[in-house]
Amino acid sequence: MPIGHCLLPMLSHAQDDRNIKDSFLLKPTAIGEPDGEKNTATIDKEGGRVISADKKIELIFPEGAVATKTIISIQPITNTSSDGVGKGYQLEPSGTQFQIPVQLIFHFTDKDMEDGSPQLMSIAMQNEKGVWYGLGVVKLDTVSKTITGNIKHFSSWALSWGISLRPEKTRVRVSKTVDIKAIPRPVYGEDRSQRLEVYQGMFGANHDNPIGWYANLVLNGDADNGSFPGSDSYPLLTWTVTYKAPAKAPSKNPVEIMMAIVGVDLGLGGEKITLFKRCYIEVYDNEYEVKMESVIISGDKHAWGGIRTARDKGSFIVSLDKKEPQVTNIENNLEVMKDDCKNKLLNPTTCTGLLHVVGTKQIKITPANPPGQPYPIVEIWFVPYPIEFSWVSFDCPPPPGSGHPGHSIGVMPQRKLGRALPWDIKFLEKDGEQIILNSSDEEGSLKIWVRKINDD
Repeated sequence: MPIGHCLLPMLSHAQDDRNIKDSFLLKPTAIGEPDGEKNTATIDKEGGRVISADKKIELIFPEGAVATKTIISIQPITNTSSDGVGKGYQLEPSGTQFQIPVQLIFHFTDKDMEDGSPQLMSIAMQNEKGVWYGLGVVKLDTVSKTITGNIKHFSSWALSWGISLRPEKTRVRVSKTVDIKAIPRPVYGEDRSQRLEVYQGMFGANHDNPIGWYANLVLNGDADNGSFPGSDSYPLLTWTVTYKAPAKAPSKNPVEIMMAIVGVDLGLGGEKITLFKRCYIEVYDNEYEVKMESVIISGDKHAWGGIRTARDKGSFIVSLDKKEPQVTNIENNLEVMKDDCKNKLLNPTTCTGLLHVVGTKQIKITPANPPGQPYPIVEIWFVPYPIEFSWVSFDCPPPPGSGHPGHSIGVMPQRKLGRALPWDIKFLEKDGEQIILNSSDEEGSLKIWVRKINDD
């Protein structure tokens, strides 16, 4: 049947409170920032419908939900809920209360549900403290691909998973272990008996519905994909399972971790189904982290603006686990400039500074050749990228003790000089830290170094 209640294990009794008390699901988050076109409509006592500009959500007001003409708006915002899906939506006037519940309908896509069964999806609301709670009862239609709930007030609302799989780390070294918690989202505005009924439908009255754990679709895992020690009949009541990484990085990496709940009763005439929730853990072995920092110093304490300091940094990971070596996890930071002036940055999104990595042209591994060359040599050549330094309008005070009146006001010439660093690097495939480049003088410093990653 396409229509049914989503089974959201949102619990309230003491044991569950202890398990989720300090979880990421109960940590307050900021209100989302506007992220799309706002749509407004006027609703009177006869009711009506309001649809978001992106057609993702709609509100249906029954007759009598509002007493007088009210301007209703739907503003798409960034979804700040933990394990959220898609955009969030600020419904306004915020805080408005309704005597008759209003229908809130979310439209979803297959892509939205890639990480789990739609029956595990929740409609979540952010309260005045910034904490997100889920509706206790929502209706799922897998044909129209909608999730519907009844709400009695306006706030920030979003789609979010009713159960989250939360690894303590998303990267784990070969042969090491990582704990994964299955955490239920707390429920809002429903009584305990209703929540208990939902919980029993999910896990069985005596927690007797089997729970299966899969690594890359292998039940209980195996030597190639990692395993779950002692999890053959693992009770979800403790909300934690341990994953042990394989002895070498698997061919499918990151590893897809899947929890399967077997025999879930949807209340559809005896029909029972299996529900899934997924998360992902990257297994690594032979990886190296490269870090880069640069400082450029110009000006003078006796000059207008004083001493100007521009800082830039970045990092990336060199992975040698796969058949072909790769540069991953590239992190480029924009240049940060500091002097004695009141500056307005004119290129805030493109002042990449001296350091910038966008990709590689070639990676070469020269095998070890003892005794003269005991370790393999890694050489990397990078795709060229132009340098762009900070471009500012300035308002600089006179140098100290100069006696000059007024300020120096103007625009610094925009500087795009040559090719960003690094052009290439070379290091040995061995443990410990290696300095690739380290230079400094009165005009600044440049340092690039690498270390083998031996822990998470």
